[in-house]
Amino acid sequence: MAGSAALGLALGRRAIAAEAIQSAKAFRFVHLTDIHVQPERRAEEGLRACLASIHALKPRPDIIITTGDLVMDALAASEERANKLFDLYNRICRDSDIPIRNCIGNHEVFGWQSKGRIPSDHADYGKKMSRDRLGLENTTYSFDHQGWHFCMVDDILPNEGEGYHGGISDEDMEWLDRDLAAAGDRPKAICAHIPILSVAVFRGLEARDKNTLEIQRRRVCRNPGPILELLKKHRVNLVLTGHLHQNERLELDGTTYIGEGAVSGAWWKGAHLGNPEGFGIIDVKADGAFEHRYHEYGWKAEKA
Repeated sequence: MAGSAALGLALGRRAIAAEAIQSAKAFRFVHLTDIHVQPERRAEEGLRACLASIHALKPRPDIIITTGDLVMDALAASEERANKLFDLYNRICRDSDIPIRNCIGNHEVFGWQSKGRIPSDHADYGKKMSRDRLGLENTTYSFDHQGWHFCMVDDILPNEGEGYHGGISDEDMEWLDRDLAAAGDRPKAICAHIPILSVAVFRGLEARDKNTLEIQRRRVCRNPGPILELLKKHRVNLVLTGHLHQNERLELDGTTYIGEGAVSGAWWKGAHLGNPEGFGIIDVKADGAFEHRYHEYGWKAEKA
């Protein structure tokens, strides 16, 4: 990927990207999530190894899609540390000549978990820093590629007080409805950080009482019902997410939901719950069908 393409290509969400609409053609793309790049734990070396593995694929991918937690961890970091993390991510990505389309995760939101150290009136507070540093006009946007329509969706919402939870805002839901409608019969993919639908999220859960089973709003989107109905209405083919650092695949109402394992595994400390460091490879067919597989790139983490 050359120059500013690595930074997300500044695509506005108020209109479909300018690439000409064309009939679906066969192509390959890869899905990276939960990179958590940092100066520590050989994370730079790990991300470079991941990108080298991608560039060696045959056939070569057309694009790299990321779904958040690119850095570790602007939520609670100082301004100096957060900028250093984005500098590191961008510097590594500039060495790739395959275009990268970025989606943010909770770790890209500056100051939301700083315990008051970063005031809310700071110039880069919240998602402003990630928009600027990743070259995004908006954190929800869309683009077309080889006849497919991709929506990069921001599903990180502010918690009361501090922190975040998963969900798509009313404003973005309205935009998504219009955008997917405008895409017509083209195959469609939604790319976001926090899962809309997940089975892996039930690992370790126990009922608090005989009538209640609670899932943290930080783990999945808090408004899955309306989102699922919207995706069904517009016949979305594929949803790609991360956040849980686990591999899972679900099918519902004609949509495939893939939760991808993490590039960083267990935050650069080895495999997470048996899910090794890796990324998704998606081969799209000319008829709009696709095949997905998880690719381990052979990273060996340093001992914790």
